[in-house]
Amino acid sequence: MAEKTQEKGTTSIQSQRRKARIRQQRMQKLFIAAVILILLAAIYAGGSIFFMRHFLPNTVINNVDCSVKTVSQSKELFDEMASGYVLTLTERDGGQEEIRGSEIGLDVNLGTYLDELLEEQNPFTWIISFFRADEKSVEAAVSYDESLLNDVLETLNCTDESRMYDSEDAALSDYVSGSGYTLVDEVYGTQLQYAAFLQILEDSILNFEEALDLEEAGCYIDPVYTADSEAAQTMLETANKYVNTTITYEFGENTEVLDGETISQWLVIADDLTVTLDEDQETAFVSDLASTYDTKWKSRTLVTHSGTTVTVPAGGNYGWRLNQDDTLSALQGYLESGEDYTGEVVWYQTAAQYGEQDYGTTYIEVSISDQHFWYYVDGVVALESDFASGDVATGHDTPKGAYRIAYKARDQVLEGQGYSSPVSYWMPFVDGVGFHDASWRDTFGGSIYLKNGSHGCLNLPTWAAAELYDLIEAGTAVLVY
Repeated sequence: MAEKTQEKGTTSIQSQRRKARIRQQRMQKLFIAAVILILLAAIYAGGSIFFMRHFLPNTVINNVDCSVKTVSQSKELFDEMASGYVLTLTERDGGQEEIRGSEIGLDVNLGTYLDELLEEQNPFTWIISFFRADEKSVEAAVSYDESLLNDVLETLNCTDESRMYDSEDAALSDYVSGSGYTLVDEVYGTQLQYAAFLQILEDSILNFEEALDLEEAGCYIDPVYTADSEAAQTMLETANKYVNTTITYEFGENTEVLDGETISQWLVIADDLTVTLDEDQETAFVSDLASTYDTKWKSRTLVTHSGTTVTVPAGGNYGWRLNQDDTLSALQGYLESGEDYTGEVVWYQTAAQYGEQDYGTTYIEVSISDQHFWYYVDGVVALESDFASGDVATGHDTPKGAYRIAYKARDQVLEGQGYSSPVSYWMPFVDGVGFHDASWRDTFGGSIYLKNGSHGCLNLPTWAAAELYDLIEAGTAVLVY
């Protein structure tokens, strides 16, 4: 029992000693922490007091590092910067030039600016300032002589207009037959946006910038559209659509081909790179087709019944006449869609065949001097007869030229000033003038027309009028000479 009691007593003493050591260690840690806190507080307070007279860390004023500097020390830095200041200009063509502060009268008059900036800062944030930049500007404290700067600018290569060249937008290459166009890359020129350049230059000087890259700063007039731009790609696509379209107009054995060789000369490229076609040139092209292939109102040659060749006067209503408006509209539609076309133009009026002898082989030959007509079918005379034409003495001459039978009608009454004549067969070809029977006449041909002719019509014997009426169709050519 005594031994057990003694063991318990020893254990209790050891436990008390261990607790005492733990309390002592805790007190030591608390003391150390308190000392550290006091030291930190002292350091923080000391730093705050220090930065009441010094600029905070990472304080940069006009690109001058004033960190942990007093106002006086900072002024010295500004003076040093101004006295040795050099701004290096890097230019687009790779050249470099310098503007020195001494050449432009660069001066610093800080006055109370730095004192005011110091007062504005919060000295209690000095610890945070180690982790953030604080850039300030007091441009009003820095000045230069504008006239001296202008003198320097006049000596620089980058401001010499004779050395400058313009920027150019992406453009179309020369046309290549059979393939079209490619894009020519844009050109970055050296023309300055002068007002912007002066402003950027001034900001650089007042902030003691040491380098100014004119290209990066946007001092140049750059091209608006690059080869990669949507506008340039659309321009290329549209231009190639136009020039790779082929229009083939057929005029009998002849053809007129409109392709890229001609269309490329019609392209109009606007400032925004939109591509259109010169409508004046399109119109001129269609007009040229009309001049070449229209025969209406033109004279013609005719090999007569006797084998002689005569000229049928111009002015008649027979022949080809191109509808220029509709042909132009259709042409523009093909080009806008990029659709090839082979076929005819749009005609107001057609004829039997193409060429000067557009009347073909089925037509009526009318000789006023012979007072006789011949109706040819496929080149062979199918009918002929004398007639009485317009009265020369009264000025009712039958008009000469190439005409077409407008229509044919039975049992008509022809009326005019001073006459009203019923006819059985009426075949007009121009302005109320035509073939018809004349039952009131006993004779035809000869010289009757000189003093006792018609009012302009071709009076036929009834039998001849009847046969001609049965044979001809509307549109048949009538060649009067």
